[in-house]
Order: sequence, then structure tokens, then C-alpha cells
Amino acid sequence: MFIFQTAAFLILILCIARKFRIQLVEAIPVGSSLLILGLYLLAFFRLLSFSDYLAIGAVAAAGVYLARLPGKKRKDLLGFAGREMASPAMLTALVMTVVMTVCVSGKPVSWWDDYNFWATDVKSLFYLDGFAGKYANVAPEFGDYPPGTQLMKWWFLHFSPGEFREGLMFAGYYFLNLSFLFPLLKVLNGGFGALRKLPQMLLAAVVLWSFPAVAEAFWCDGCCADLTMALVYGAFLVSVADREGRSRFFYYGRQALFLMVLVLCKNTGFMWAAFGLLFDYGYHFFFLRSASEGGFHKRNTGRRESHKKPEGCLKPLLAVSLLPVLTEASWLGYCLWNRRVAKLTGTAIQMATGGMNIPAYQEEMVKAFIEAFLVWPLHRGKTPGIDLSPLALFVLLLVFVFVLWRLHVLEGKKAAYAGGFLAVTGVVFYSINLISHLTIFAVETQYLEPFGMVSSIERYGAPFAIGGMYLLAFFAMRGPWARGGAICCAVFVLLTTDLGAAYRALWGYRSGTEEILAGREEIIDEEAEGFLAAVHGGEGDNALGRTSGRFSGRFSDKSSERGSGGITGRVLYLRDISDVSWVRNTYVGFAASPVSVMYGNVDVHAADPGTVAGSLRDAHAGFLYVDQLSGEGEEIFRPFMRGEDFSYGRLYRVEETEEGIVLYGAE
Repeated sequence: MFIFQTAAFLILILCIARKFRIQLVEAIPVGSSLLILGLYLLAFFRLLSFSDYLAIGAVAAAGVYLARLPGKKRKDLLGFAGREMASPAMLTALVMTVVMTVCVSGKPVSWWDDYNFWATDVKSLFYLDGFAGKYANVAPEFGDYPPGTQLMKWWFLHFSPGEFREGLMFAGYYFLNLSFLFPLLKVLNGGFGALRKLPQMLLAAVVLWSFPAVAEAFWCDGCCADLTMALVYGAFLVSVADREGRSRFFYYGRQALFLMVLVLCKNTGFMWAAFGLLFDYGYHFFFLRSASEGGFHKRNTGRRESHKKPEGCLKPLLAVSLLPVLTEASWLGYCLWNRRVAKLTGTAIQMATGGMNIPAYQEEMVKAFIEAFLVWPLHRGKTPGIDLSPLALFVLLLVFVFVLWRLHVLEGKKAAYAGGFLAVTGVVFYSINLISHLTIFAVETQYLEPFGMVSSIERYGAPFAIGGMYLLAFFAMRGPWARGGAICCAVFVLLTTDLGAAYRALWGYRSGTEEILAGREEIIDEEAEGFLAAVHGGEGDNALGRTSGRFSGRFSDKSSERGSGGITGRVLYLRDISDVSWVRNTYVGFAASPVSVMYGNVDVHAADPGTVAGSLRDAHAGFLYVDQLSGEGEEIFRPFMRGEDFSYGRLYRVEETEEGIVLYGAE
């Protein structure tokens, strides 16, 4: 399916580029957005793999269409495709994608948040072929996290349908990020061909890969959504400012697509969507009210549509605003129906209703925030030139706007608007960031130190910092100053980026792979191995049902895996009160995915059958597994057995009857 899927994607972006007369690299983020939204719809029905048949159909339809075209039109179409595919920008994008995929093929999951959700959840998508059912989602504490980035990871993962390969997950994540950066490569086009531009293409690839590491380096080790959100936000800002020669449908349609993907990246995506819409409405009010500023190229007639009145843009702007709202509502509605609520969502609700006890060390938190914001470097690795603090980068963004104005790259009104927007949204965001540390994150004591605080500012501030840099890079690399602007951008990136982290993301990670895998093996003890063998069916079929793909009882690719298909359930995994380990539980959750696991610890001296029944009901568990408990722990479970003996280390199916809960052996 790899050939058909990639061919279908290339056909899609070629159609977009030809239809709207844009460069092929500009069509890539639009194509990626359409792909994510299409997969999003299929995932509700657990039909992600049906995209293979759609891809085959698209390739076949394209072949038939091409065969039926008159000779001259076919020649023109093939000539367009050949020129675009062979352009320096597109060749750079293609080579970057292939090289990146090969380089990260052996990359293992190592980041804590990936174990908690980002890798565990996409593993569930891979095996279930879509979203889990009610009370069956893995990583229950992060249940309402949106699936936008996960779907692109799935697209790459399913190219190896028989085995969950962590390297392909990272390839999907990096491709999604790069797809929103690829439009910046269009500065390579024009003039000489690709062969005479190899040095520039190589430099552009290095700069493009390193660009995000100027302000955020967590993406180099994990696959969280903050960077993706930052790049989509930046691409949206550019889509607002980039309206010269764009058709009306493309101009507004691209904006809507980007915002729909943005709200599916992370729960905080709605905030950045709101900032983006603020920029959009303001841009229309100030710059799209006259025919000279607001004209849109109408491809079919060659006429320009004049928007002398701001209300002429009101309907498309309302559509751009409404579509992401509907997208967000569809996901939240699904989560509500399936009882998927994130821990932080619950914390925020508690805070809003006054039910949260906030620790009394706000003063220390404020001090840590101020020190980190003012003087601490944005990332832990040394840069080749300048280690920027969050404040330094904030100020530099405003300085760059001033420089662009002085160089007449930006006219006065646009420079004032861009600078004012960045200044206001920066102050608002960093204020929100501080308030969140004083409330929602108040119990996170690692933020009491500037070292921990600056990491949080770096990660959660990525949409502002990277989105702002993206917008200014777009302004700098257009018009007669495009080449000079590109050189200045490249110099800035290479002097301020964390090159070590960027290299580690692509290749340097290999030196630590064995240590990472060995650490996993140490954390998963023998009891946990027994649990994983039970929920994955030992050497037979999965005891919880049947799922598509193949299960892995352990973490490495060498583990035994077997085919299956269908649904899974939720397991309550109980251990003795003396054996509490939330770290091990997180690793077990990743290994057990797509099985949803809840954890508990039993004190045999204080627990009784009612305690166990309450725990099963609270967890909405369909299965129970209990490790060896101290004392006479079997007596606690005997009332549920209906005359049979209870055994530790055995998987039981939980059924609610009129007489109460009954346990049946699941084998």
C-alpha cells in the first residue's frame, strides 16, 4: 500500500498546485491537512485502513483521466507535473522526507510524555484501526487529547501493517512538521535548475530541519504536539498575509483547513486559533478594504474581485471561524459520549469551580518564572552563536519587524500591525502561561526552579515564538529581497539553534538506543511480564478480543507478536500496597496498548470485597488481573468466584449480574 498511498498523496498535491496555480511545495501542507481530516473521519468508524482502497481508487481514477485526455492536454499536464517534481524546492522536500524516514527508522520512544500518551495512543490507533470505544481508550488520564498529530503518525505506521515500528511513528511526526515548513523552500525556485543549486538545496535542508530548534527542542527527543501546533499556527498567519494572486476559494479554504488541523493538534489549539482569527480579522479590516489591497485573482476570467467593503469578506471569514469550531465540537462530543476526560481538564474544572486547593508557594513560582523568562536560555544545548532567553527572542521578533520596515520590505502600516500583533499576543500568552503555573500546574514542583520553568516556557510558548518567526521569515523571503532575506534567515537560524539536539533527533539518538531499550526491560519486572502475556493472550489470540495488526508483549521488535482483529477492553491491574510504582505503570501501559489498563494497589488488611467491587466499577473495567498479594488476599476475591478458586496471575472477565459482580476466567 505504500506505493499507492504515496502516489495518491502526490496526485493530490499536484492537483492542488495546478488548480490554484501555486508551487508544489505550497500545496504540501494543504494536502497534509486534507489527509489528516480525511483520516479523522475514518477513525470514528475504525476504518483507517479503508484509506488504502481510497488511495487505489484515486490512482486508478487519475490513470483513467490521464488516458482519456487529448494528446496536447495530456502533454501539458505531464509537463507541469514533471517541472514541479523536478523543481529545486520539491526535490529538496522529497529528499528530506526520504532521508529523514531512513535516519529515524531505528528511533525508540524515550520521552516521558510519549510513554504517557503520544506513543501509547498512536499504538492503539494502529491496532484498532481507529478510535477506541467507551472506557477502552489507553492513557485514560489524557483521554480528551485531540488526535491530529496521531493520525499522520498512523499513516506512516500502517506502511508496516504487521508490526508496530516506533521509527515509523517518528517519521510520520517529523513529516507532518516538515510539511508545514516546506513552503519556505520555494525561495529556491527560479533561475538555475536543481543541479546547479545543490549547495543551496543542502543548506536549505539543514536550516529548515534546524529552524524549530531555535525556540523548542522537545521535538528532538519526543513527538508531542506543541511543535506541530506552532508550525500550523505560523502557516496560518502566513496564509492570511499571503493573498496576492490567490483565488478567493483557495485563500479562505487554506485558512479554514489550517485552523481545523490546529484545533485537532492539542487542547490548547483553540487559544492559538483565537489568536490566529484575531490576526485574520484585523488584517482584513486594515488591508483588504480597497480594491488595490484586497483584490483576488479570479483564474477563470482573469478579472479581479474587488472588496471595497469589509462586509464583502464577512461570509468567508465566518466560515473560516465556524469550521474549526465544528471540528473541535465533533471531538469534544465524541469524548463526552465515550467518557474520555484528561486529568488536566478535570483540574481546570476544579479550579474554575473553586474546588482545587492551590499550594501556597506562588511567590517562589513567580520568581522562577521571571528569572527563567529574563535570563535562562530557551534550550539546554549550546548554540553556535547566541543562547536566547524567552525575553530576548520576544524582543528580537519586534526588532526584526522594525528592520523589515526600515529596509522597505514591509510598508509602515503592515509593519505596525505585525509588530503590534506580536507584542500584544506575546504579552497575553506569557501572562496566561504564568497564571497556568500558579493554578493548573501549581502542584508541579519542578517549576519552582528556573531550570524547570524555562523548559515549560520553551515548550508551551512554541506557537508564539516559532509562529512569529515563521511569519517574519515569510515577509523576509518575498519580493526583490527574497534571496537576501533567505540568507539572513539562514544565518540567524544557524547562530541561535540547538544544532546538537537537531542532530540527535535525526541520527545522534542511535548512541543511546541500547540503553533506552535496556532501561525498559529493567522497569518491566517479571510480574508485569506475566500481566502483559495474559492480556496479549500468551502464544494464542488476544484474550480481550481480537484486534487488527500484531501485538507486542514487550517493547523491542524481537518480542513475539501475533495477528488478531476486533475490539479490546479495559483491565484493572491490582498489586500489593507495598508495590506502588507509577513509573512502571506508565511503561506497562505503553506495552499493553491497545489494551486500556487502570492500576490499583490492595492492602489486604484494610480491603474487603466491597472495596474491590467499587474499584472495578470506578475503573469501568471489563477485566481484572491481580498479582500476588501478601497475607490471605484470595479471600477478598472469593465472593466474586461463585464457588471456584481465585488465582493470582490470571486474567478474569468481569460481568455485572443481578446478584453483583462475577469473575470468569478469560482464557
